[in-house]
Amino acid sequence: SKMAASSRSSADGLLLYYYDRSSCSKRVRLALALKGLSYEKRKVSLPTQENLEPWFMRLNPLGQVPVLVHNDKVIIDSSRIIDYVDTVFHDRGPILAPPEDTDLGRRVRHFRDLLEDLPVALYTFRTAYCPDTTEDFVAPEILRKIGLNYVSPATVQRLQDLAAMHPDLVEAYTMKANSAKQATGKWQDRGVIENALDDLERSLDEVEKELQERKREEEASGKQQWLCGESFTAADIVLSYLLHRLQAVGLAHRSTQKRPLLKAYYLQAKEFGPYKTEVVETM
Repeated sequence: SKMAASSRSSADGLLLYYYDRSSCSKRVRLALALKGLSYEKRKVSLPTQENLEPWFMRLNPLGQVPVLVHNDKVIIDSSRIIDYVDTVFHDRGPILAPPEDTDLGRRVRHFRDLLEDLPVALYTFRTAYCPDTTEDFVAPEILRKIGLNYVSPATVQRLQDLAAMHPDLVEAYTMKANSAKQATGKWQDRGVIENALDDLERSLDEVEKELQERKREEEASGKQQWLCGESFTAADIVLSYLLHRLQAVGLAHRSTQKRPLLKAYYLQAKEFGPYKTEVVETM
């Protein structure tokens, strides 16, 4: 049965509910790979909206992947999951979120805050409504389908029906129905899309400036640099996957193509072992 899966976990006691083309799932899988942790995987199909099934909504009332179960503890939200494994398994692999009383830790926190909240779903699904904002959309068509399904009237209706059928989940399903309705408006609103793309460019300008600092440090020390220093941190997890998604959804012309250091950074990421296996080869 589906719930039986939650009792099965790896040597490290971890079970990850994920979808392979979800950017938040990718971030967590990259973090787990960097930490060298073993985990059981349980795929939750977004195209068939398995994330809206009652068994999954009971696990995460937001109906979103990824969800990490550690022994019997349930952790939701990719950022919190990354912090959790970094803390609980602090003796394994690199430190992804260094202490914030250090320069490195402060930089990592700043860039996570800057980049984690960028609306990746909007960048991905906007192409269905405003195709002229894209160049070379190469992402699998299924991504577009997930977006269109999510905001369809049929989904909103299904969520309302599920709310009626499952009294214990009324609040969760009603919230999900409301957020689907809001997304419909946003993803079709050219003004919202243009603003989101301007925000993206401003954030990436700041990243480009930071990479200028790293370039100076690399020239001085001869040591390879990532966004915040010599180690690949939680900030790099977010940035490197964001760049991957932007390429796929036809936004290279708004990101790497006009920022040479960002482009070099992306090429460096693509050659980085864990990134290569978890991101590049599992698009």
